Amino acid sequence: MPGQAFVSRNIANMVPAFDQLRHTETGAVIEYAIKALKVSNILVIGHSRCGGVERLMNLPDGSDTQTYDFIDDWVKIGLPAKKKVLEENSGLPFEEQLKLCEK
Repeated sequence: MPGQAFVSRNIANMVPAFDQLRHTETGAVIEYAIKALKVSNILVIGHSRCGGVERLMNLPDGSDTQTYDFIDDWVKIGLPAKKKVLEENSGLPFEEQLKLCEK
């Protein structure tokens, strides 16, 4: 209905690439919004100082002794973004790299 929002939330506001076998909940939400509710505009909105993106940026260094089986697997969706940020901005402080990865 016009003027209403159909909302789906997840860690780091990530939308994974299409895959019928993995991360189907996000695909199901988008499919339902488009096909059943006839949504014509989809917005992906995040926020600064995102803990999910920070987790992504800290994954391989091993400095965090806490492991998160589900969160770590989920945020790995963003590994291409992390790789790009690190390749293009290796000289920047971590906080600046984090801001770039959030975008």
